[in-house]
Amino acid sequence: MVEGLFFAAALLAALFALALLQRYRERRAPFYLWWAISFGLYTVAYLAEATTVRSQWTVFAYQLYVIASATLVGAMSVGTTYLAFSKRVGRIYAALIVLLAGVLTISVFSTPPVIHGSWLALNGGKGGIVGLTQVVYIIMASVGGTIVLVGALWSWWKTRRYYNLLIAAGALAAGVGGTLASQGVALSILPVMNIVGLVLIFLGYVYSRSSQQGRSSTKVAKGA
Repeated sequence: MVEGLFFAAALLAALFALALLQRYRERRAPFYLWWAISFGLYTVAYLAEATTVRSQWTVFAYQLYVIASATLVGAMSVGTTYLAFSKRVGRIYAALIVLLAGVLTISVFSTPPVIHGSWLALNGGKGGIVGLTQVVYIIMASVGGTIVLVGALWSWWKTRRYYNLLIAAGALAAGVGGTLASQGVALSILPVMNIVGLVLIFLGYVYSRSSQQGRSSTKVAKGA
């Protein structure tokens, strides 16, 4: 059952990635591209979890998981940066995330993780990665996660628009699921909370942009 839930999360993430990629093709807004990349990386991470949860992590699966789970947060935060700030700021931050992702990839393959500890501990990045890999992983996950969560809450505080709370709630849902699972709660809570988080974040992204476009159209109409 748990494998099925992880596979379902992977399928859902892939569908969301395709939907966001289609929006990028239609509108060429860079945040859609970065959000699509983020959901694509969610797919990779969930597939790695699905294929190992009932056995144990293999080195290669864990390497892919480490890269995907850290970079997906970074990519999501790049999309947030593009939407909240100027394109120039977005490009600079995007370049930083690409650089960190490259360093992480080189590090995790040049210094393979030593797989020890429980599946859940390794899932949380404990025990398998050390040195430069661990440093870059923490930087990408913590900085990116903070930008996504704080950015959403700050936007809600300024605008009182509920879609920002959807993004914040989605980001929190995934984190809470991992924490509960690591504390011995039923393992199935992890993929369930991941699915809930995915849906909330995706809806927040879709509604936020639609709302902004609506406000822009209204301003243009009034100006005319």
